[in-house]
Amino acid sequence: MCDYNICNRADENIFYKQCLAIEKHIPNLDKDSLLTDVDNSLIQIYRSGKSTIRVYNDVSIDAVYVKSDIPLEPFFK
Repeated sequence: MCDYNICNRADENIFYKQCLAIEKHIPNLDKDSLLTDVDNSLIQIYRSGKSTIRVYNDVSIDAVYVKSDIPLEPFFK
């Protein structure tokens, strides 16, 4: 599992920008419905084959971060 800290505070604008960047740079992704947690945190899940990418706007820990089954660096060079 690869973890990427995007922002040290919860920020919906940054969350949506990160989602758009993933959609733009990583081909052949299936996008699940946007999830909203009970604390209003947002979670967007993408799938490609057996791999999963999750983008979080986590209100409880005040951060935007990504968890991915695959390294994302090669897609953003």
